[in-house]
Amino acid sequence: MEMWKPLLLILLMIIIGIIGFHIIEGWPFLDCLYMTVITIFTVGFKEVYDLSPVGRIFTIFIILGGVGTAIFAFTKMAEIVYGGGIRKFLRRRRMEKKLANLKNHYIICGHGRMGRVVRERLEEEKMPYVVIDSNEKKLEALMQTHKDLLIKGDATQEDVLIQAGIKKAKGLAALLPTDADNLYLILTARLINPSVFILSKALDEEAERKLLQIGANRVVSPFKLSGFKIAQGLIRPTLVDFIDLIIRRKELSLYMEEFTVTKESRLVERTLRECDIRKTSNIIVVAVKKPGEDIIFNPSPDIKLETGDILLVLGDEKEVSQFESTYLEAQN
Repeated sequence: MEMWKPLLLILLMIIIGIIGFHIIEGWPFLDCLYMTVITIFTVGFKEVYDLSPVGRIFTIFIILGGVGTAIFAFTKMAEIVYGGGIRKFLRRRRMEKKLANLKNHYIICGHGRMGRVVRERLEEEKMPYVVIDSNEKKLEALMQTHKDLLIKGDATQEDVLIQAGIKKAKGLAALLPTDADNLYLILTARLINPSVFILSKALDEEAERKLLQIGANRVVSPFKLSGFKIAQGLIRPTLVDFIDLIIRRKELSLYMEEFTVTKESRLVERTLRECDIRKTSNIIVVAVKKPGEDIIFNPSPDIKLETGDILLVLGDEKEVSQFESTYLEAQN
């Protein structure tokens, strides 16, 4: 629609010129059209016929009004073409190149209130991510302040998920408005990439059960979680403050992270006592989760670590990084 406005201005000036030359000079339609066009666009061609004094005055006004209108119209059209078509095309090409090289990233499906919090958290962690949302205005507003990978589309559609790199993604957050949409999204994502980690929100307990059955690894109920936190805040406010500090990581140097023990790790087939992690890295192993078993909090020093075990560690960020490089990276 924006493209038609400048074109209509030029067309209006041409109509005015045709009518004016016909009334003043009495020329045929084609001659009036020709004279108007060469006048507006100042091509320097000779007049069709000799002009009367009144015709010359009218031509001056056509030149002044027509040239200004033409310049304005073409400028606006250039802005529209570049700002809309070309800019979007170039942005899409840049995004496609980034997506082609992206792997082990996270896909945020739905940029509502929860999606925004998830995105901000991933930004704090400097984790690669892609946002999918069907609301173009929401994405355009986000694009003004971020240079993120933003995809407009229906996240439940297979081609949109493939465009977002679902085949190489590490995790997916299903945060669409309804449980039905999230259920369909999880089913589609799981069919494309059976190994991707999927976390979904659920608005009721029945949906939570179905989402887990259909393929979600974790399901979060915002209302249940908020109610639980409020209750804990009333009963144990200091504990809640402490947990918030660990989660936010902004006001405190304390850092909590989870690591998976790989077969190349120096931890494999050794007990916590043998590893002596506390002494060498000055961190605390808060919990251990073995595949298919419940989380073991405050694990015994005699617990043997095996491939696939997940460790929850707590300590200074620098010390946690040192622990990762010392124990979890491949042995030389």
